[in-house]
Amino acid sequence: MQSWKCSTESVGSDDRLRVWGEALAQISLPATQLHDQSGFHGDVSSIVSPMGIAFSRVASSAQTLAGACTSSTPGLWLALPVQGVFRPGAAGGQDLGSGDILYGPTGCDSTLRLTERFVMLYISIPRQMLHPRMLNLRSLRQGTLDGGQAVNRIFCALLRAVVDDLDEMTEEHIRPIEMAVSEFVISSLAPRSALGCFDLATASNFARICQAIETHLGDGDLTLHHIADQQRVSTRYIQKLFQQAGLSFGPYLRQRRLEQCRADLVSPALRGLSISDICFRWGFNDAAHFSRSFRAEYGTTPRAFRQDHAWTPTLPH
Repeated sequence: MQSWKCSTESVGSDDRLRVWGEALAQISLPATQLHDQSGFHGDVSSIVSPMGIAFSRVASSAQTLAGACTSSTPGLWLALPVQGVFRPGAAGGQDLGSGDILYGPTGCDSTLRLTERFVMLYISIPRQMLHPRMLNLRSLRQGTLDGGQAVNRIFCALLRAVVDDLDEMTEEHIRPIEMAVSEFVISSLAPRSALGCFDLATASNFARICQAIETHLGDGDLTLHHIADQQRVSTRYIQKLFQQAGLSFGPYLRQRRLEQCRADLVSPALRGLSISDICFRWGFNDAAHFSRSFRAEYGTTPRAFRQDHAWTPTLPH
């Protein structure tokens, strides 16, 4: 897990704006326009999880962030207000309320006016963590997860805990958090982000079926018929949904299981599990078949992948 910090207090006043711009670019935030350069200060504390999610606590003087960070990795960003006034969009836009979470696709123009000293948690999630067939980033625009909804309040509480304990996070702590973040995002945004081949209602049905698959990934006996019975639809309907999305049920199920196994193989919290334990945990009934499938998908064996991403604990000084 990578971590770094930056403070404009560590450089002279003439270099602060340059250093701040470089720090924002490193966490994929767009260019800034200061409201008042006198007494300007800014601090960033950032960690990047094993699966590539960047969590950054940003504290600074009033400014406007506007434009697009073209160097950013394709994916999704989230901004959680912690302190201050947050006004997305144009100058006349409405301020974010308590518990609201701003979101948008990386690499696209967006504007966030911060009219006073502020603190926020900024998260950048790579596309591969978001199941691209469920969340169509190309159709997504900057928006807000309403803090008045129960699921968003729970998500907000999780993110606020991350803000409070960011500097204490270890790889063992971050693994369940990165998985929870990706699942909250997919659950909240998939129905809003209709795939190009779906209307909004059909996209919602597809997202619901994919979520049902996620819930039962560890069941080695899971079949198309099981999902159809649970969702009270025909197998033909599910097949047609997957065909519209350019997928088929079996390969999709296998890929999602492989992705979960891949994440577990790099998790320090699960280093006590054998490779066979991990493959059975996610519904593979044959270790040799799992190894062949993993190599076909990622170009390496599970054992080699785990060795290449071995976790080394940091010893106290």
